[in-house]
Order: sequence, then C-alpha cells, then structure tokens
Amino acid sequence: MEEFKSVPDQSIFFDLTPEEVTLVFYLLGITFSQSLTIDELNLVANGLFETAQVMFVIAASRTLINDAIEAQQKKEDAAKEKDEKKSVEKLESEIKKLQDYIENMQKQINELKR
Repeated sequence: MEEFKSVPDQSIFFDLTPEEVTLVFYLLGITFSQSLTIDELNLVANGLFETAQVMFVIAASRTLINDAIEAQQKKEDAAKEKDEKKSVEKLESEIKKLQDYIENMQKQINELKR
C-alpha cells in the first residue's frame, strides 16, 4: 500500500503565515457572499461545511493508513535488525571456531616439526 504524502512538494500555504491563510479564507468568504441571497448563502455554506467534513474524514483516514504503514515498517525493521544481529553473532561464532581450529592445527604442526 502506498503511503500518502503528509507534506506536499509545493504549496502556496508554505509561503503564508497562519494569519495570512486565515485572512485569505476570510476575504474569500466575504467576496463570495456579496452577490448571494440569504438562501444561496445557506446553501453554499452548508455545502462547504459538508465538503470540509468529508475532507476531515479523508485526512483522518490517510493519517490512520500512514500510521499503520509506519508501524508495520518499524516492526519489519526491528525484525530485520534482529535477524542481522543473529547472523552477525553466528558469523562471529563461526570465526571463533575457525580460529580455534587453526590454532589447534598450528599446535599439531608444531608438534610434528619436533
């Protein structure tokens, strides 16, 4: 499963402060409402509110999926690290055995030379 982006590559919102973003949406609201009737304002506001709710659900779902992917990745990384540690320990054990074997062989060679 593909992880969702939590930070976009480029965004106009990175160039704005939180206050400026608020001002942009404030001005949009005022501008859109100038030519609308009360009924039209209610309709548009309810539609935007519904859209916002859907976007919140999508954002929460994506966060949940990203968290699950991250947790799974950490679990896999921990298992891989554990396996690698066991492999290193096994190799170290084999090296120690080979060193002991070489040492024994050297002793036998030295005894045969006498």
